[in-house]
Amino acid sequence: MLLEKHWQPPNSNYTFPHCVVNKKGKQTKKYAQKSHLDKFHWLVLSHKDQGLYCKYCALFVVALGGGIQTKTPLRRLVKEPLKAFDNLLGENGVLLTHQRNKYHELAVEAGKNFLLSFHKPEINVMNQVNSQRLKQINENRERLRPIVKTIIFCGHQNISLRGHRDDGKLQNYDSDDSVVADEGNFRALLKFRIDSGDITLQQHLESSKSNATYISKTVQNELIDVCAEIIQENILQNVREAKYFSILFDETTDISHISQLSLSFRYLHDGIIKEHFVTFCDTYDALRREDNKKDIEPRLTGVALAKIVQYLCTKFNLDLSWCVGIGTDSCSVMASDTKGAVQELMKIAIHAKRCPCNNHVLNNSLARSSKVVSCRNTSGTMRKVVAFANASAKRHEIFKIELGAAMQGICETRWVERHDGHLQFQGDNLIKICSALEKISAWQDNKTANDAHCLLQTLRSSDFIICSICLSDVLCTTVSLSRILQSNSIDLKKATNAINDTLSVLQNKRENVDVIFHQLFEEAKEVAEQLDIEIKCPRIVSKQIHRANNQPAQSTEEYFRRAIYIPLLDSIISDLQDRLSPDVLNLFQLCVFMPKSEYSNEDIETVKQLATDYTLLLDNTPVSVIVNEYRLWMMKWQRSQDIPQSISDLILNCDIDMYPNIRIFLCIMATLPVSVATAERSFSTLRRLKSWLRSSMVEDRLTGLALLHVHKNVPIDVNDVITRFGRRSKRKIDFVL
Repeated sequence: MLLEKHWQPPNSNYTFPHCVVNKKGKQTKKYAQKSHLDKFHWLVLSHKDQGLYCKYCALFVVALGGGIQTKTPLRRLVKEPLKAFDNLLGENGVLLTHQRNKYHELAVEAGKNFLLSFHKPEINVMNQVNSQRLKQINENRERLRPIVKTIIFCGHQNISLRGHRDDGKLQNYDSDDSVVADEGNFRALLKFRIDSGDITLQQHLESSKSNATYISKTVQNELIDVCAEIIQENILQNVREAKYFSILFDETTDISHISQLSLSFRYLHDGIIKEHFVTFCDTYDALRREDNKKDIEPRLTGVALAKIVQYLCTKFNLDLSWCVGIGTDSCSVMASDTKGAVQELMKIAIHAKRCPCNNHVLNNSLARSSKVVSCRNTSGTMRKVVAFANASAKRHEIFKIELGAAMQGICETRWVERHDGHLQFQGDNLIKICSALEKISAWQDNKTANDAHCLLQTLRSSDFIICSICLSDVLCTTVSLSRILQSNSIDLKKATNAINDTLSVLQNKRENVDVIFHQLFEEAKEVAEQLDIEIKCPRIVSKQIHRANNQPAQSTEEYFRRAIYIPLLDSIISDLQDRLSPDVLNLFQLCVFMPKSEYSNEDIETVKQLATDYTLLLDNTPVSVIVNEYRLWMMKWQRSQDIPQSISDLILNCDIDMYPNIRIFLCIMATLPVSVATAERSFSTLRRLKSWLRSSMVEDRLTGLALLHVHKNVPIDVNDVITRFGRRSKRKIDFVL
C-alpha cells in the first residue's frame, strides 16, 4: 500500500537525489536527505522520478488549485515531483509552506480516514448502514473457504488437481461411467466434501451460475498464486529482518524440456540457520524478456544466469549489497573466473563470497577413483549386477529372498545413494549376491542364465573382491560427511571441521597403509574362502600397459596393496585437496573470530583487513574500534571454561550491546552456504510435480504448488487468502468489505 508500505531508501549508503544551485557564481549541490523524510511523515521519495512527493496530496487532493485564490495549478509535491532541494526547511521553506496549505490538511484527513476504514471495515458508514451487505459478503467468504482449503490440501500433499474434463459445473459420476468424464482430484475432493456433509459448498455449487462457481482452472491458478505470495512474503520478511543472506541457485531441465532455475536463500532467523526455496524460473523465457531478438541462438551463459538471479532479487525487493555468500555447483557456467554466473553476481553483490558445494566436491572426488582401473571395473560390474537384478520381477524376487531387501541403485548424482549402492556389496552381502546369481545361472532361460554366470565369475575374481572391500573401506569413511553436508542448518565451521576430520582419517590410512590393508586383505581372504576361491595375483608379462602396477611383488597382499589400495587413497586424497578451496577451508579468514586461548599479531592484521573489506556492512565503524572489540571478545573466552563449538551457539552468547561488530561477523559466518542441497531438493520436488502425466504447467502454478509442497510448516490463513483473492480484480460476487 502506498500510504503504509511505500518505497524507502534501502540502506544508509543510498545516494539521495540532488540539484545544482548557482550561489555567488559558484555551483553547489543541494541534496534531499533522510532527515527530511523523518521530520515530515507525509513526505516520500520517488527513486524513479528522483524527486519528493506528498503521499496524501498525490492520492487524495480534491482541490483544483492552490494559493490565495485557489487558482494556482497544483504541481510540485502533488502532480509533479519536487526536484529543487535548496529551500526545503525554514519558516518560508517549501515543506512547511506545503504543510500549512488547506488542501494538504484535507488530503491528510482523507488519507487517515481511508486507513482507518481499511483496517477496521466494520466502522465504515456504508457497511454500518448496509448490514445486509456485510451478511452477504460473510456468506460469500464461507462459500470460498472449502475451495481454498482443498487447494491447500492438494498442494501440501502433492496431489494433482486437474482432470481430463474439468470445466463447468461438477458432473454426477453416478450417471456417467465414462473415463472421459474424470474431472480430476480437485473436483473429486469437492464432491467428497459435499458427501461428507458440507452443506455450504453444496448450496454454493448448486445455486451459482457456471461462471461464478470459482472452481475453474483460472481460479485455481489465482488461489495457488495467492498462497505462493503469502509463503514468499513470510520467507522474504525473515530474510530482510536477518539483513545478511546468501543466494543458492542451480539449473536443471524438467520433463517438458524447460530449463528451470531454482532460487533459494540462506539466512539466520532467531539464532537458527534457515535455507528456504523461493521460486522456479524458466530461464529461456527470462532470456526472451531481456532480448527480444528471435533470430539468434539462445545461449544460457553465466552472464545470462547472473542477470536472471539479479532480476529475481530485484523483484523480491532484496538489496544484493547485503548478500554475503553465493552457493552453486562447480560447473564452468557457474564457477568460471571470467564469465561465470558467480563472478558476474559478485560485481553487484560486492560483499559476497563464492561458496562451492562441498557435496559436489566430495562426489566428484569419489568419481575420480575410476582413474584406478580395477576400481572403475568394479563399480561398472556393481551397476551391471544391480541392473540385472532389477530387470525382471523374477530376478528381483530371487535377490530379495537372498538379501532380505531389494538391491539399491548406484546413482551418480544422489550423494548418499552412491555410498549405499557400493556398500551393499560388502562382506556377507557379496556372498548372498553370488548365491543368487548361482541359482539364476541354473535357470532354463539361456540368456538369463548366461548373463548370471558371467557376472558370477566376475564377482568371484580376486580383483573384484579386493576392490569392493577397498572401496567399502573408503566409502565408510566418507558416508557420514556426505550426510552431514546435506543438512540445512550446518554452518561452514562444522562443515570445515568434518571435511578436515575426514581428510585426516584418509591420510592416517595412507600413512599406516601396511597395517590397514593387512586387515582388509584378511577380510578378503575370508570372503574368498566362503566363495571357494583363492586370492592370487594376475599374471605378469614383460609388456603391460593396462594394469595399474606391473612391478614384481613379494606377496599377493603386497601386490594388491600397491596396485589398488594405495592408488585409490592417493587419488581421493589429492583430488579432495585440489578441489577444496583454501579460502573455504579457512572460512574466508572469518575463523579468526572463533574463541581461542591466545591471539597473535597476525590475527589482529586479519581483523583489520576484514574490517576494511566489510566496512559498509559495519556502518563504517572505525577499524580501531573493531580491533579493540576483538580483544575484549577474546578476553571474554579466555576466562571461560565452557566455549561453544558452533557458530549458532556463539551468536547466542554474543552480547549485541557489548560486541555489536563481532556479532555481525559471526552472523556472516553462519550465513555462508555449505552445499546446494536445498536447490537439489527443490529439483526432486520438481520431478514429483511435473511427471509425464502432468507435464504441461504454467510457471506461476508450478512455483505455487512447489512452495505449498515444500513449506508445509508456513501457516496460511484462509481468511487472508480470500481477502487477497477478492482484492485482485472485480469478482462476480463480493468477498471483501
